[in-house]
Order: sequence, then C-alpha cells, then structure tokens
Amino acid sequence: MTFDRGFTLALGGGGARGWAHIGVARALEAHNLRPRRIVGTSMGAVIGAGMAAGHSSEQMEVAARRASVYRGLKRRGRMALFDSRAMLERMVRDLGDPRIEDLPTPLGVTTYDLVEGRPRLITSGSLVDALEVSIAVPFFLPPRRDADGVWCDSGPWEGVPVTLSRAWDPNLPVIGVLADIPKPSFLSSRWGAAVLRAASARLGVGMPADPLSARRFMALVAARWADPVVDEPPDLLIVPRLGRMNALQFGRIGPAIVIGERDTRAALASYGQSDRREVSVHAA
Repeated sequence: MTFDRGFTLALGGGGARGWAHIGVARALEAHNLRPRRIVGTSMGAVIGAGMAAGHSSEQMEVAARRASVYRGLKRRGRMALFDSRAMLERMVRDLGDPRIEDLPTPLGVTTYDLVEGRPRLITSGSLVDALEVSIAVPFFLPPRRDADGVWCDSGPWEGVPVTLSRAWDPNLPVIGVLADIPKPSFLSSRWGAAVLRAASARLGVGMPADPLSARRFMALVAARWADPVVDEPPDLLIVPRLGRMNALQFGRIGPAIVIGERDTRAALASYGQSDRREVSVHAA
C-alpha cells in the first residue's frame, strides 16, 4: 500500500507534545504527500486546522512561536482552570475565520460526549466552536453543554482518531500520529473501573440532570474514565519519541517539531521497505 494516491491524516492530542505534528507536516511535505482528509483531536485538531487551511509547516511554526498559549488563556472559576475561547478566536482569525466545510482540505474535528459516552466527528460549522470542544481537557479547559450532551476532548478514549477517520471515508488508508502519553491502562482495568464507577455513583447521588454542576461534571468524568480505551491501529502509526516532555511545556516548540519530522521520515522509510500494513516508530 502506498499513500501517494491519498490518505487520511489522523492527529491525536497531547497539549504541548502536539507541536510534533508540525514536524510531521514538514516530513510529509518533503515526501510530497498531501492528505485528502485530516482528522484531529485536541492539539491535533488545532494543527490539523492549520494544515487544512493550506498553511505550510513553516507558517505554522512561525505562528506557534509568535503566540503565547498561556497569555491567550483566561482564568475561569467554574469546572475548569482556564477558558480557551479568546485564544481560539484569535487563531481562527489568523486562518481567515473560515467555516470547517470551506477549508481547502476536508477537516474533521473530534469531541466526546460525557453523558452518553460517544464520540462525534464535526465536519461542518464554526471552526472555533469545534476546536473549543475538541481541546476541552476536563478540569483544565471547560466542556460545552448543549441539547445533545456534554462535550470535551476525546483523547482519553481514543488516542489517535482512527475509527472516526475510517468511518468518514473507509476507502482511504490512515496515517496516524500519537504524540500524547497513552491513558494508563489500570484506569480501565476491572479494579480501576470499579473504583471510578463507585466514585461516579457517590458524586452523582441526588444530583439533578440540569443544571450541570461541578460535582455532577466530576461524576461524569469519573464514569467515562472507566470506559475501555479504543485502540484501532492505523495503516501507518507514527509515535514521535518525545521522551519526558509533558503536555504543559508549550515553550518547547523547536525540539518537538524536530523530533516529529525526524520520526516521521523514519517511519515513512521503514514503511517503504516493508510489506507489512503496520509500521511504527515507538517512543523510547
């Protein structure tokens, strides 16, 4: 299988570790590989939006170095430490304030409903609204509630959005990028799940469905963290070796990009020399 006839690029989250996605984009540019569709989760959705808008890896790196993530976040007192709306609105203005369906490359933005435990792929509508729910890491950035559910970052339940990518277009192979640290397996083990569900039941006792209180939100998060992890392999998996870099080190743009480019080039080279469907560069 080759990717020169088109593929879906599935970018996972990871906070600051997601800067590596810019390096992935740079390596793909060097190999003249352009995705026909992009699906992004959390930070992968942010970088994916830049790619879908036609921005080069160099342009995205310049924008990343110019912006300050922490200065762009506003403090918020209810159910999250920060509010990302102002930062995202500025970013989207830099992209020309497009709607998702108007981007040059089709973009899908993932989010997850804490009430029903189901993912959603957003492929149309307001880009800033979609990014806001995709990066809504519980307790760090606020979820959004609507008539259909309570929406947040889908990364803890599928690190790389492969299932949604294949559901969107099953005819395209998928290149997946996992920059985030995987969810600890003990959280969805029998023992861990039992503890989380017990905590959820205790927190949720007597709490009305409306309005969404901080206590009920904690109960929903605890219940959903007990859900099994979705781990469907892509056709090519790239795992940049970011070592101990954590999700909050937003100043480490350059090293993350270098590692992302290096490991993507290595994965593409290994894939070209192998007859297997799945080749990956794994974290050390």
